[in-house]
Amino acid sequence: METYRTHFVMWTVLGLTAVFISASAQSDVQAIVEQKVLLQCPCVKRNEKMNIYWQLEEHTTVLYHDGSHNNTTIGNGYENRVRLFLNEDKDNCSLLLSGITVADNGVYKCSYTANAYVYKNVILHVAASYSVYMDLVSDQASACSGGGEGSGVYQCKASGGYPEGQIHWELDGHPLVNPSRRDVTHLDNFTGLYSLTSNLTIELNKGEKLQCVVENTALASNLTSNSSCNQKLVSMGTSSPDKVVVAGVVAVSLVVMFIVGVPLVFLLTRCCRHERSTKQRDTERQERGETQSLNAYENDSARMCGASPPSDATISLQLTDNKMEG
Repeated sequence: METYRTHFVMWTVLGLTAVFISASAQSDVQAIVEQKVLLQCPCVKRNEKMNIYWQLEEHTTVLYHDGSHNNTTIGNGYENRVRLFLNEDKDNCSLLLSGITVADNGVYKCSYTANAYVYKNVILHVAASYSVYMDLVSDQASACSGGGEGSGVYQCKASGGYPEGQIHWELDGHPLVNPSRRDVTHLDNFTGLYSLTSNLTIELNKGEKLQCVVENTALASNLTSNSSCNQKLVSMGTSSPDKVVVAGVVAVSLVVMFIVGVPLVFLLTRCCRHERSTKQRDTERQERGETQSLNAYENDSARMCGASPPSDATISLQLTDNKMEG
């Protein structure tokens, strides 16, 4: 009897759990950095008065929809990046996530209430393709001598990728075994993207083809950049030799403009000062000439009248005599 009761309670609890909690199998989705991705969550027969949650890794709120008030709250960092489709379809709780970053990588949980509490997991795998560029660091004549006179250093750069990739070197389509190389990996803490650099020292004979291969496991793809002694280097990245040449020309032009411009400005300034000084001297000479002419005119007038103008002492003596005579 006791065993019967125990089984009855156990099956009752399991039945109630099945009624109130229902989970579906999780799905996997891949997204590319800076693009959009749809996290699907159909919610047929959903209780429209109940809430909808979208969470990342059980601790970050992406979106919360209050069914009773028909209000939607967006989590921090997801403003203007997420969208629900409830206005178009009340049975569609899918989430459109745009502006993908490395930080968006993880497990998303969509939960709502129908006849029972339902949640669905969507695993988002974020990836970013590398930009690959290969260049020759040392003198190409030494590397392509064909007589073993020297070795060249080739550099392969892969930037802006995720997850961390690997660089492989191939010669004429065959992997190089134990090559002399130096590798550096850099992680950008702001974007979460990786940059890889590999320097290979090798004697490259004439006609041999060297390849730099960058492997990205998340995208199941390889990117290559090629070089040989009888062909120009090929760039597959955002940088290119043409851009380097343009930058060099601009820099040289600025230097030339500076060298020519400074003496020119100095000469123009000196000429302007000399011109102002000349005008000032001419003005002073003209003023002195006018003053001398005026003095000469006054002297001539006095001589023409027959006498020089009386002084103050003479005038005073005349006034005294007149008073005595009176």
